[in-house]
Amino acid sequence: MSMVRSDIVKKIAESTGLSKSDADKVVAIILESMIGYLEKGEKLELRGFGTFYAKQRGARVARNLKTNETLPLPPRKVIYFKSGKDLKVLSKQNYSDSK
Repeated sequence: MSMVRSDIVKKIAESTGLSKSDADKVVAIILESMIGYLEKGEKLELRGFGTFYAKQRGARVARNLKTNETLPLPPRKVIYFKSGKDLKVLSKQNYSDSK
C-alpha cells in the first residue's frame, strides 16, 4: 500500500479542519517551495525526516546493452535523499523485526 498526494491532503484536512481544497493548496505550496529550493541547488532539511539535496553529475558515456552502442550523456542534476534520525530508527526496527 502506498500513500499518494490525495491521502496527504485528506489527512491535513482532517487534522486541521481545513477544507480539502484549502489543504490541497497548502500541499501545493509546500511542494512548490521544496522544488524551488532544490532547483536553486540549496539543501532542504526536514529535521527528523531527512535531507534532500541536488548534486551535479558529470557528463559520461553510457552503453546500450542490446546494441553495444555508446551514447554520450550530458551533465545533469540529480536529487538525493538522506534519511533523518527518526527514519533511520524506524528502518532499523523494521529490519530487526524481519529477522
